[in-house]
Amino acid sequence: MFGAYRGRVLRIDLSKGKTKAEKVPAEWMLKYLGGRGFGARYYYDEISPIVSPLSSENKLFIMTGPFTGAPVFGPSKSTITTKSPLTNHYFVANASGYFGPNIKFAGYDGLIIEGKAEKPTYISLVEDNLEFRDASQIWGLKTSETQRAIREEIGERRASVACIGPSGEKLAYIACVQADARSYGRGGIGAVMGSKNLKAITILGSSKVEVAKPDELRKLLREEIKALRQTTRDHTRHGTPQYTEVLYELGAYPIENFTRTRVEGGVEGITGQIMREKFLVKDTACYGCPVACGKLCEVREGPWRGLRAELDYEIIWSFGPHCGVYDLNTIIAAVGLSDDFGLDAMSCGYTIGFAMELYERGVINEKDTGGIKLGFGNSDAEIDLLLKIAARQGMGNVYAEGAAKAAESFGRNASYYAMHVKGLEFAAYDPRAFYGMGLAYATSSRGACHNVGGWTIRDELIRPVIDRYAVEGKGRFVKSIQDVRGYIDSIGICTVPRRAMHLTDSPKEDIVNLVTGMDFTGKLLSIGERVYNLERIILNKEGISRRDDTLPTRIMTEPIPDGPAKGHVITPTMMKLMLDEYYTARGWDSNGFVTEETLKRLDIP
Repeated sequence: MFGAYRGRVLRIDLSKGKTKAEKVPAEWMLKYLGGRGFGARYYYDEISPIVSPLSSENKLFIMTGPFTGAPVFGPSKSTITTKSPLTNHYFVANASGYFGPNIKFAGYDGLIIEGKAEKPTYISLVEDNLEFRDASQIWGLKTSETQRAIREEIGERRASVACIGPSGEKLAYIACVQADARSYGRGGIGAVMGSKNLKAITILGSSKVEVAKPDELRKLLREEIKALRQTTRDHTRHGTPQYTEVLYELGAYPIENFTRTRVEGGVEGITGQIMREKFLVKDTACYGCPVACGKLCEVREGPWRGLRAELDYEIIWSFGPHCGVYDLNTIIAAVGLSDDFGLDAMSCGYTIGFAMELYERGVINEKDTGGIKLGFGNSDAEIDLLLKIAARQGMGNVYAEGAAKAAESFGRNASYYAMHVKGLEFAAYDPRAFYGMGLAYATSSRGACHNVGGWTIRDELIRPVIDRYAVEGKGRFVKSIQDVRGYIDSIGICTVPRRAMHLTDSPKEDIVNLVTGMDFTGKLLSIGERVYNLERIILNKEGISRRDDTLPTRIMTEPIPDGPAKGHVITPTMMKLMLDEYYTARGWDSNGFVTEETLKRLDIP
């Protein structure tokens, strides 16, 4: 054991019904930290480029970091790495909550799930006792019902349960894994679990995570309490919905499938303030976090009155203005239903808004929609299509595979209206309003992602350190942000409180050294860079190159028509210049392949 590490992972073979504890190579800790880094390293070793995402040969690498479950701020993160059915490539998703910490409390740094069970199964890991249990009676249940049933069956009310809903069972490519109240949301990971006949994994552990130097760590954290409160105050009050009004005012908030950024009446009815005043039930916190940025809200009126869901900035957008909907009652209902059926609320909401534009432009008609008038702003149609996607019924069967694949099936120029990169749908930011976001979408290891790709919002928009419309410098800028996220996702903490611990683009490694007992001084950014390059090597092997690091035609040809960013567009020439600079900064060749020199410099793998 090394500091907060357990030093081992548990390999679980569903086909054979066997398990095996394996040591984590000690050198991996210094090279890859944990979490996302460990997941990428295992994937590199074990997943062939020709493996089909929904075959028994695909695996789920569920990994924690050294900070997961440790006595620091926000120690709740874990990752799942697998091959995505949505993108058909390497994919990593993360979640907060209690599931990751319980893996550590049970005595492991991670779980490796492989093979396929003969019948519906769930895994129960209580302390160090693992059982394969029959899930036939809970197959078909929603996620909330599944979690409740499993806790009752094993007699452990405190157990953490990561499960799929009916959508994962039906192999929807946008199915998520719901871990208690949190989600490993994107990439269709729920379908991978479903393909293995794996309904759920429930974990409960009680072994405390011991750090290398507890007294010194407590002293350091006490000194940073004030900084934590100052840097997270708005998150405690409004969570990430604090950004809705900010992004709208800056002209970077996309409306109705990226066709505009302005709407009569603005977004006043869906801001964080309105959410808190009229819909909030309570603030919620993940394991060990004093910030409590989770916002549990409730539908106050209408047919879904009483339904509850946790809201954040992205999913308010995906089921809200992206679909022309400005009623938080409808948005909360849509999010709650997505969570319960086990759908990624971002991809699901995005895909519904995409379908609405197709309908309005005549690409599809009422014959295609089953009689639903699927125009923007139709709240009832939004819920109707969501339920059809969840059940893979009628037209929902097509949209259950995401916007890109739905567009391919329709033809008729539908692909022009699908805003995605490498199969993953856009997040709630219009990159034409700040070009670094466009480069981040294009070069993210998992597609059009604002997290793995790099959250450029702070440095381009909120507290600008670089001109948002600049082209020069954006390659180096985006690389830096991606490298930071690489080590943050590997260390096992939430990004919200990290600044109070000086885990930034100029990190102070003291806290990492105190937790692990190892010397990471001057190494964190290199680890983030190593993780990102290892992911790129995997993607290169799976066929990804420069031709895939691009943006949808709309983003490169249609200027924003209104608002503060009116007239701005990322032209192909701009994209080429940013990408050239980015590849040079990364040490990749002109086609986006990692060079031998970079492999040697970063000691990969």
